[in-house]
Amino acid sequence: MTTLPDWLAAQSVDAKLASVMTTMAAASIEIAAVLRLAAITGQTGLAGHTNVQGEDQKPLDIISNDIVLQHIRQNPAISVLVSEELDEPVHIENQGAYLVATDPLDGSSNLDVNVTVGTIFSILDARKGLLQPGSAQLGAGYAAYGPATSLVITFGPVAAVFTLNDDGEFVLTTEQLSVPQASAEYAINTARERFWDAATKGYVAESVAGETGPAGKRHNMRWIGSMVADVHRILVRGGIFLYPLDSETISKGGRLRLLYEANPMALLVAAAGGRSTTGRQSVLDVVPTDIHQRVPVVLGSAEEVARVEAWYAKG
Repeated sequence: MTTLPDWLAAQSVDAKLASVMTTMAAASIEIAAVLRLAAITGQTGLAGHTNVQGEDQKPLDIISNDIVLQHIRQNPAISVLVSEELDEPVHIENQGAYLVATDPLDGSSNLDVNVTVGTIFSILDARKGLLQPGSAQLGAGYAAYGPATSLVITFGPVAAVFTLNDDGEFVLTTEQLSVPQASAEYAINTARERFWDAATKGYVAESVAGETGPAGKRHNMRWIGSMVADVHRILVRGGIFLYPLDSETISKGGRLRLLYEANPMALLVAAAGGRSTTGRQSVLDVVPTDIHQRVPVVLGSAEEVARVEAWYAKG
């Protein structure tokens, strides 16, 4: 049995960088425990506040953010936290070399119906500033709180999966994720079809046409509404996730946040052999201009992403 500390010790990374993964793993274990009892302890519903995105916060959004911040403050290797739930970055009073950008509780709108949610995070060199492209990430990962608590992490070359056991330890369950190059599943919110651009409409219509269409195969649609859950499925069995720029989100630049949602997921998908795009360029090549910047996101199996890119190339 290989535990997370065992695996980290075998990686060719700085011990302090590895400690950042350990910190985020510890935070996710505590969040998982809180979520498990939330309905009993009355921590469901809305908190009556909105975050910097203008989104309604739930008590568990705030609690999860506090848990992450508490764990980060205890690690002298981390000097900056950027969070979806905080307007401004938090500068920790130490000289740590690392910055963590996080969505402490992705998919929290699903909490009251007991659907998988998660914690997404990105690790950057704090000495290089707040606004770095995803290609500069030193590591990334997410915790998925579902029937089991899974931790999926990467330092770049490979993406590995760990599962939380009864002893409170993360145990290696998949040594190297590999996203199938081709797939017949796509994840998109079809309720937004009236807002889609021509490329998105073209790709989806092609997929719906099945064997009789240009794709030449039947597709299934999957949409959970929790990025962690949708991307986890794709990492395990292939597919494509689309949250494109549309006529309603164009003024904001997109829906998903670059630093702590799009970038870490794009790095994980790349480590597993998949691809990402905004429709015009790799997600990992986007140079951010704001810590809460939004972008269009398409990622998953390489052949499916290439099909979307071909639609955008048509203009």
